[in-house]
Amino acid sequence: MSSAQTTIDVKATGCGQLYLYEFNGASFDNAATFERSADGNFTLTVNFAEPKFRYVGSKPGDVLPVLLQPGETFTVTGACGRLRNGKLEGSPANTAYQELKTTFQQHNQQFTQATRGWQRANSSGDSALVATSLATLQSIDDAKLATLTALRKDNPILGRVASMNTYRSFLTNNNGRFANELDYFVNTYFDQVDFQDPGYNDLPWTYEGNRNFANTLSAAVPGEQLADILLQVYQQWPAGSRAKLFATNGAFAALVQKKHPAALKLGEAIVKEFKGTYPEATAFAEEQAASLATFAIGAEAPGFAGQSPDGETITLESLRGKVVLIDFWASWCGPCRKENPNVVRVYDEYKDKGFEILGVSLDNKKDRWVKAIADDNLTWPQISDLQGWRSAVARQYGVSSIPQTVLLDAEGRILARNLRGAALEQKLAEVFAGK
Repeated sequence: MSSAQTTIDVKATGCGQLYLYEFNGASFDNAATFERSADGNFTLTVNFAEPKFRYVGSKPGDVLPVLLQPGETFTVTGACGRLRNGKLEGSPANTAYQELKTTFQQHNQQFTQATRGWQRANSSGDSALVATSLATLQSIDDAKLATLTALRKDNPILGRVASMNTYRSFLTNNNGRFANELDYFVNTYFDQVDFQDPGYNDLPWTYEGNRNFANTLSAAVPGEQLADILLQVYQQWPAGSRAKLFATNGAFAALVQKKHPAALKLGEAIVKEFKGTYPEATAFAEEQAASLATFAIGAEAPGFAGQSPDGETITLESLRGKVVLIDFWASWCGPCRKENPNVVRVYDEYKDKGFEILGVSLDNKKDRWVKAIADDNLTWPQISDLQGWRSAVARQYGVSSIPQTVLLDAEGRILARNLRGAALEQKLAEVFAGK
């Protein structure tokens, strides 16, 4: 198949440089750099034999998705910093893609309404209304399949996107195959996907579709066994393929966001299978899996070290033999400061019984950190790298809000997370009962 040129002209303000990014399954790789003309606009011409999804932006955190159709020339207008909201003109391929996403939204809304209609009809016992509701659901399923069939013939890349969005109703399509809707959902959600089609290897929707899939399942399967369910589904992709990486990473991202118990096992499976072949794309899973391990009760807490206000290096390991509360806080955190008197009180009660606290501050100004320590009478060890939310220890422990605590036993194993107030007092009373 011969390649053809695609040209992108960008008229964007506030840009030092523009890049074309490629999704790697977790983040964005720089695929090409735009040329800047004398009038301050940007141009890039690329050659592809078939359509590709790529991203235009000045940095990975602010990108506009574009579908590059060989032979097209189109224009993007916007502003760097808000380029994700840019306007794209002159591309029939991108217009068709946007129309397809609108069709998905319409189908989903119709599906939700029809399902609710069936529930009401079924509760009423009106068999005629039940039949009408089922007929409506079947018509929606038929419309989804018609959209998919047409795109597979005329626009294969959008056909692959549609295959990730063609879930049909349990009520009209199960026909006794599965015992319940959960089993049906797991086994049929991707029944329109051709897992052997190499086109899914470079399709961001392979990631997005599986993120949606796992997000829905996370509410129905609250335990670690969800990882086994997902990994079984993903055995359908060729082993080690980029498509399988996209799929598993999409599911992993959904579970991480919810701090789901299955996330750790799924992340470890991703690292095991793909680290050797896709190290950059598995870096997120590796980092997050290490962080998620700090949520596992009974697991050994990962070690760390930090600088005290006086410049002394304090390690978590140095506190081994004591029950330790790792306390994530900051001088600017109102709830943290409000909680500090309670923490001081329990510290005074148990410090002579083998209890220690290690404060980890998310401050970025040393003087404010030191003043808060003195003002709140925090007499236990304190460390900070003064990097705010970029704190290495906070990231290591998956801290996304403060105050947050991690309680360790004398052997350094995790007893509990996020105990405060009465809950912390109760737990410490249990730990030190009889001492």
